[in-house]
Amino acid sequence: MQSLNLIELIQQGWIATYPLIICSVIMVAILGERIFAFSGIAASTRRLTSLVVPPLTRGDVGAALSVCNKHRKSVQARLYHSILAEEKAADPEDVVEKLEDNRYEEVRDLKQNIWILGTIGSSAPFIGLFGTVVGIIKSFHSMSVAGTGGFSVVAGGISEALVATAAGLIVAIIAVIAYNYLQVRVAAINAELRINHAKFIQAYKQGRSADGDRQI
Repeated sequence: MQSLNLIELIQQGWIATYPLIICSVIMVAILGERIFAFSGIAASTRRLTSLVVPPLTRGDVGAALSVCNKHRKSVQARLYHSILAEEKAADPEDVVEKLEDNRYEEVRDLKQNIWILGTIGSSAPFIGLFGTVVGIIKSFHSMSVAGTGGFSVVAGGISEALVATAAGLIVAIIAVIAYNYLQVRVAAINAELRINHAKFIQAYKQGRSADGDRQI
């Protein structure tokens, strides 16, 4: 009785296992890159907004700009700075639109390549099934060439063919979990941006009112 050798099984089922290996590498690369891209966005936006809102509420635009200058590496800091730099001319409705456009672009960038994980998750089982079908066809073909029958003749070939299905299911399960995880992360960041932009807009309006009262 031959023992199962993983390398030999992969080689024998190359028509399915090789594409699945490629899909696995792509999946791991996208997952790692997206997790790195997501890291710190929500926390940095929340921290920056908490620092900008108090002086902005008082109408102290200079202090708010100073906070933004200290965090210029942050996308949100550059956005806040661009709004505050022209705050005398900027209409509150224009500020709302600018923040909404920024949030849309940010979320769109965060979703980059995530669709590939969904595609891998939905197609990997079919790739594995295709390899299994091909393996079974080869087993029965070998049996017909040998001219002998019986379960023992095709059992080895079928067991090797089923490895492709198992591999496809494993890749698909991991890909679907990764896809759902990243989608949840994107939704959480989107909600965080929405909340903090609302705080900034409210503080911006209050600051303009306070500045108008002082001028009167």
